[in-house]
Amino acid sequence: MGPYSEAKLATGKAGSVDMTAVKGVTGLASDSREVRPGYLFAAIPGTHADGARFIADAVKRGATAVLARADAAQTVRDLGVRFIADENPRLGLARAAAAFYPAQPATIAAVTGTNGKTSVAVFLRQIWATLGTRAASLGTIGVVTPTGEIALRHTTPDPVEIHRLLAALSDSGVDHLALEASSHGLDQFRLDGVKVAAAAFTNLTRDHLDYHANFESYLAAKLRLFSDIVADGGVAVVNADSGSAAPFIAVAARRHLHLITVGEGEATLKLLARTPHEGGQTLRVAYEGATYDFDLPLAGSFQASNALVAAALAIGLGANPRDVFMHALPHLKGAPGRLEKVAYAKSGAAIYVDYAHTPDALQTVLSAIRPHVKNRLHVVFGCGGDRDKGKRPLMGKAACTFADHVIITDDNPRSEDPATIRSEALAGCASAQNIGDRGQAIAAAIAGLGEGDTLVIAGKGHESGQTIGAQTRPFSDRDEAIRAASLSGGRMAEGADGALWTSAEAAQATLGEASAPFGVRALSIDTRTLQPGDLFVALKGDNRDGHDFVAAAFERGASAALVSRDIPGVALNVANTQRGLEDLARAARARSEANIIAVTGSAGKTTTKEILRVAFGTLGKTHAS
Repeated sequence: MGPYSEAKLATGKAGSVDMTAVKGVTGLASDSREVRPGYLFAAIPGTHADGARFIADAVKRGATAVLARADAAQTVRDLGVRFIADENPRLGLARAAAAFYPAQPATIAAVTGTNGKTSVAVFLRQIWATLGTRAASLGTIGVVTPTGEIALRHTTPDPVEIHRLLAALSDSGVDHLALEASSHGLDQFRLDGVKVAAAAFTNLTRDHLDYHANFESYLAAKLRLFSDIVADGGVAVVNADSGSAAPFIAVAARRHLHLITVGEGEATLKLLARTPHEGGQTLRVAYEGATYDFDLPLAGSFQASNALVAAALAIGLGANPRDVFMHALPHLKGAPGRLEKVAYAKSGAAIYVDYAHTPDALQTVLSAIRPHVKNRLHVVFGCGGDRDKGKRPLMGKAACTFADHVIITDDNPRSEDPATIRSEALAGCASAQNIGDRGQAIAAAIAGLGEGDTLVIAGKGHESGQTIGAQTRPFSDRDEAIRAASLSGGRMAEGADGALWTSAEAAQATLGEASAPFGVRALSIDTRTLQPGDLFVALKGDNRDGHDFVAAAFERGASAALVSRDIPGVALNVANTQRGLEDLARAARARSEANIIAVTGSAGKTTTKEILRVAFGTLGKTHAS
């Protein structure tokens, strides 16, 4: 992105910097360590350090302009660089970033609330994609685009990063974006300058009171999406069933936004009936005089609410209601780590992973899954360190009240003593088991699952690390659950994120028949290299028959086996396993959007292949066999 056009700066008022008129700036940074020659450095007052302390370091690194409060004027001028005064440097930086990276997807929707933001954003992206648009989502699980994923450090990135991402998405052809608006991001003006066409609110419960002074401040931060961010004449979607809906509805009315309420009571988009079943739930909804009946392949009442909020956003922005309800919602996949069915125990008990890390969220997820439970409901959860301590016994109480069996374990203890955190949660649930090691807690819970039981592993959801002290070690609830279930005779679930094949997909590709639903992460023809969650392919060779090793494959954690004769365990039965493997390979290539290059010859194949891998690796994700 090139430098700004010439002219002068506007100064003084909060967020009044006219960055479209700045010349000579080649980049933006609020961290002096990221400054490069020609950059503008924004001296942001923070909770731990004041950016004004690092002005000299930024100039030393090449900053040619400094955005700061008026009291830094003399310091900046003594250093001989341009000074830009603003009473609110955070807001000034956001507007600067919007001007520096002017390109944005044509249609942007943002969602805020304590719970449900990720699911709504992911569902809206899927709805748009089903309806034929190039859509992306941005939030807690990263940036998900039609061509790949990008990890993020924060749900709502800093304004420089978010506007850089918006420009990159626009340049790549993405024209619809669903993004999460966190209370931190809204309070710190990270979304100012984003051209939000529609705003949504899910719910508001206790969270982040280690950052916000009180619940009123937390609410005020969320309201900024409706009062300050969404465009004039934009769309406002509000979950009317939330006890905090009224202020959001009031702001939408005051700003004359196009309001769509969602809920089971009086609402524009009304949920008339919900019937849970093993694979999800059947919904009946009413909108603008028409009634729609459709299947939603997700469990839980809150998932129905999140899906309808996403539907309302799509409809409010111009999508045809019938297409949304009858063609898009029946094919939704859950957001990673949001009531995600990841595995089955040997008994057939379903195992879910969820991000619930507040008392209300834990109560909500347990209450939502209860109608799908035939026998006992189990939960494993922990509480994060260096966060709101007051919610720990409340989470324990919620677990004890709404589950039949509770294991309290470590979440992300951070700098606190893990045993102390667990004891504070146990104060609300004295009957719970106390197992500190999270992996051992998950394995113990799975080992105790009987027929008709259900397990929810709550707190970390999609996260891939566990922070203990100053270190973050690799850890995934999903991986641990799949591993523990597979090694104890269970299997990966068909809907788990990261499944290479589901039983339905594999059966369609091979014309085979699956004995039970399953998912697999990889294929293996050798029990010695097989990993938990793999599909073992029982090939028949000249000297050995893979069917003789199926039992060993299950002992090593195979999720299922591709076989051509009856065997104990979960299987995909085909007429010939060699042809079945070839059918899977053909189907995999057919569904891939990758450009595939094959090299043959007597000599030079490997060298040519590696040269191609390196060359194409500069353009995008590249794999070479």
